[in-house]
Amino acid sequence: MDRPSFEQLIKEDRAARESQTWRGSFLEYLDLVRDDPSVPKLAHSRLFDTIMRTGTQDIHEADDPRVKRLYKDESLKVYNFFRDEFFGIEKTVAQIVRYFHSASLKGEESRQVLYLMGPVGSGKSSLVERLQRGLEASDPFYTIDNCPMFEEPLHLIPRHLRKEFEKMLGVHIEGDLCPVCRFRLKEEFGGR
Repeated sequence: MDRPSFEQLIKEDRAARESQTWRGSFLEYLDLVRDDPSVPKLAHSRLFDTIMRTGTQDIHEADDPRVKRLYKDESLKVYNFFRDEFFGIEKTVAQIVRYFHSASLKGEESRQVLYLMGPVGSGKSSLVERLQRGLEASDPFYTIDNCPMFEEPLHLIPRHLRKEFEKMLGVHIEGDLCPVCRFRLKEEFGGR
């Protein structure tokens, strides 16, 4: 059986990544958004979609006697995204997913920061690493070129024009430019 060479694997990976790369003007991006209003997503929505993509199940569907003993008659969702790596923290995971769901719906949580705290070895870093791996494997997203925050290009639209753009694009525009992009817009591009 022929095994691919290292060089071949690297070239295939590079080609796959380059095929997902898009560069264009802001006007071209607006056309993309008009054609597909699901393109612009803020971080909370992307994370929630990543978690939910693999589905859920009720905790009692597992037929595991340990689970039945631990949770008795309590109804709780198990998120398949976390299922293979975490056991016994289903309530904590459910709270985290609830946070991302509410934030993705632009609730109060969308203006808050998720802060994980607990004793050493309780899985905080492991949860964050799992979320990071999920995002790395998710669909590509559009950002402002060279932005340190990888922010949504729709933030470039001035506030006084947003209502009209929202009607034309069929999306809600939320958020502001980070200080770096605001400076670049003013100094490098003369506000254009």
